[in-house]
Amino acid sequence: MKKLFPILVIALALCLLVTGCNTDGDSTDTTNTTSAEITTAAETEAETTAPRYDYMGAEVAPDVDIDPADYKDITLTIPNYYKITDEDVRDYILSGIRFPSRTATNGTTMVRDKALSLGDDAYIYYKGFVDGEELENGSNWDDKSPYALGLGSGEFLPGFEEALVGVVPNQTSKSSPVEINLTFPEEYSVTDLAGKDVVFYVAVEYAVQYKLPDYDRKFVVETLKYEPKQEFYASDAALLAEFEEFVYDYLVKQNATNLENAKIDALWNHLVEKAVCRNLVPEEVAYYLDAYKSEVTYYYNYYYSQNNAEFNALYPNVGTFAIAYYGFEKDADWEAELTKMAELLVKQDMIIHAVAEVEGIESVTEEEYNAQVKYWVNYYYGYLTESEIIQNMGEDNLIESAFVEKMDKWLLEQVTFTYADGTPVVSNTNNEAETETAEG
Repeated sequence: MKKLFPILVIALALCLLVTGCNTDGDSTDTTNTTSAEITTAAETEAETTAPRYDYMGAEVAPDVDIDPADYKDITLTIPNYYKITDEDVRDYILSGIRFPSRTATNGTTMVRDKALSLGDDAYIYYKGFVDGEELENGSNWDDKSPYALGLGSGEFLPGFEEALVGVVPNQTSKSSPVEINLTFPEEYSVTDLAGKDVVFYVAVEYAVQYKLPDYDRKFVVETLKYEPKQEFYASDAALLAEFEEFVYDYLVKQNATNLENAKIDALWNHLVEKAVCRNLVPEEVAYYLDAYKSEVTYYYNYYYSQNNAEFNALYPNVGTFAIAYYGFEKDADWEAELTKMAELLVKQDMIIHAVAEVEGIESVTEEEYNAQVKYWVNYYYGYLTESEIIQNMGEDNLIESAFVEKMDKWLLEQVTFTYADGTPVVSNTNNEAETETAEG
């Protein structure tokens, strides 16, 4: 369940992720300037933020129709995309481990008369078509220079890089390109392309050759410094199988947050579909709408102020940027779409409080509140103290945030999750390896 918080927190996140705030303890002008900006934002927020609607003190259940059978002992489905498979393990070993360990075969020599291999950099021009129409932002055909694509990097659509293996650059051209037929994944991020067939035309200018390390015992143990669990193995294949189990566990752990968010999304899509909410509080809709607008306006003003000609031409106003930022349809009324999003959040608030009222669990303990404050301090790397978090986010927001987290956990405990293929969702692995990365 998504929550929005004051613009000060957004400003701090932007500082950390975009402007390169000092994080190593050095005292610089940049750090001092950023501190001043944060203080100013905090003061502004404190002056302008209106009190939130008191869901805790109101009776919400009368305005929400939802049957306990719609949230207790139910089964929900999440996409197969969130399931770690043997194919994911193989792909990671290639793109995440072997590819970064490749070595140049002949320096930076441009090779045109030899077949491409996994590991090579292929310098290509490409364009894609779906339903006979060229993909927007899916072509570099008219660029002045080709795109360097590492074969095996996993950078492009699954199957694209593999389809170029064996292609000889000088046997292709823009007038005689290679044709690659693929399908976008069902869970593709651009929803109007998900599951659709796509045709790419590719002209390979040249390659720079690299050699991938062999995937064998020597590479795993000596190069990756993997420590085998046994002293002796019947075969190298047995050791590699154990290493693949290790990689699987690593990927499951890396995917844990995404999987949890997918569960929450499935849960709330279900609850919003089942519940009927009346009398949405206008002030709350306005609050969330203002938060959405503040977020997109903040980022737009920042990027626009960088005087990047391409960005400024592509997004001449905040509305055009909002459409791209939130993933709306190209000609959408962005303010109307944000209003729908704000109303959805209000409905979620109403549902969660209505369920809590019915179940007699609408409360937040001091321990839960303090844990939420600490969460936000850690989330922003200690740039704000606990008292500053409380001041800038407000106690009501923090109480609500703690309550939402508590209720999400409670509601998730009522649900059995399966993947789309019918297999049960298992969040944890049997092997609790403490490794930072699968590379050792």
